[in-house]
Amino acid sequence: MVTLAYIAEGELDEAQKIIDYYMYTPGIWRLGGIIEAFVAATPIEGYDWSVRTGANVWLGIAAGHLYFHTNDERYLKFAERIAELPLSLQNQDRNSPNFGGVTLGPPGGPNVAGDQHIGYDSRLPAFSEIYATEISIDAYVLFKLLHKATGSKKYIHAADKCLHWLKKNGLNRTEHRFNRGYRDDIVATDIQSWGVSALGVELLDSFEKGLAENMVRFVEKNCLSLVEYKTPDKGKIMVRGVDFIDKQRAADLGRKPLVTFEWSFQFINAYRRLENDFRQRGEDDKVRLYQEKRKCLLESLLAAASEQKEGLVYPYATESDAVVGHEYNTPAEGNFSAISAAHAILALKGFDPLVLRSD
Repeated sequence: MVTLAYIAEGELDEAQKIIDYYMYTPGIWRLGGIIEAFVAATPIEGYDWSVRTGANVWLGIAAGHLYFHTNDERYLKFAERIAELPLSLQNQDRNSPNFGGVTLGPPGGPNVAGDQHIGYDSRLPAFSEIYATEISIDAYVLFKLLHKATGSKKYIHAADKCLHWLKKNGLNRTEHRFNRGYRDDIVATDIQSWGVSALGVELLDSFEKGLAENMVRFVEKNCLSLVEYKTPDKGKIMVRGVDFIDKQRAADLGRKPLVTFEWSFQFINAYRRLENDFRQRGEDDKVRLYQEKRKCLLESLLAAASEQKEGLVYPYATESDAVVGHEYNTPAEGNFSAISAAHAILALKGFDPLVLRSD
């Protein structure tokens, strides 16, 4: 995400440094992909040795955008290498209910109990058993990006299979939004934003008429809140943004609504996708509507930024050490978030990595 933020700012040298590190550091590869987290030391110090499809696909998306901005074939080749992981994990069985879907990660190795399972717990599902909507959206974008760059039909075929899975398993037709995954109707706010950004109004209309706007309305009704936030330098303020989950699930988990800055900036780019799509359709009233929604949310989030060392920073969320509702807790108090800052830059620059130039 930091690579993409540098690309948005036009600082291509900085973006290249990051991708070059991943390209030329063989010790971070395992099970056909790059491990989830490590300390960039010599030798590499693994922090989380799991291999997850989503993080790898986003790295491929970043490398692909860098290729389009530099014309450096190394980044295209790296993106294609990354794409081999989701390609290998895409369900090819037309008789399977998960045909076209991409699993959360590859199977684990034989030497560590719980390897490639949620929480490294062998009693919990393995990544290779989980089909998450997020992964099929991410993989769709990477495959489309690589088809645009190479013209290879294998990528467009893989993208079409992702769409098949999303339409069959991702779509919640009752609530007019995306489920978190296969037989998993939990609300995940990011996939509503990403679904709008990646697929757009016209393609989502082929799923269900008016789906893009309905997804946004669902988030506004169920996940958008005005909360009190104690900033490091301004004291208490009120900030509007989206939660990781819906308000009912937050209550069921025993916590109050919170704002995630990362996912709120993603939602801003979803507004921008609607704005741009309706501009192409000549629907000026809707253009103005989503312009105003985007502006108001952006202003609220910018007011929550703190100044540290002559730069603006955000925490990951307005609440520290709070249950997210999707496996993790938010970081401990006092932490600032690189990904929140990166998404702020993307929203401010109007650069959405899920939208390809031809979209």
